[in-house]
Amino acid sequence: MQLKIENINVAKVVNFLKGLDLTGLKSIYRTNLQDALDQKLTVIAKNEKQLIEELKDDRKKLNEELEKFYKAKAVIDGGDSQVMFQSVKSVIKKMIEEETESFKDDNSVAVAILFEQFGLDKEITENKGDDK
Repeated sequence: MQLKIENINVAKVVNFLKGLDLTGLKSIYRTNLQDALDQKLTVIAKNEKQLIEELKDDRKKLNEELEKFYKAKAVIDGGDSQVMFQSVKSVIKKMIEEETESFKDDNSVAVAILFEQFGLDKEITENKGDDK
């Protein structure tokens, strides 16, 4: 499993993860994912700054490049961290099932991204099909 998040949304997902009130292993796995995304965010910020500096004299070109850059995706490859993904996925799934009130503003964007990336949209559709 991989997470692919548009550069523009990485900070939203990091902030959402930071706000989750978890304990035990779920907290550890959430923090591991958060740290991996924080590393990506550091690189994204550095690259954004470089683009702005290099193209500061050409506004049109800068806007074009930033638009492409923001749509590019940061990728977290689970590799040996599938347990981390599964743990955070189970937290998101539970929040969706309980219709938690923490889905406001950027949190709703972050939840939607994680919901899609973890394939929960497909799982829920398949489970509804099982109910028939």
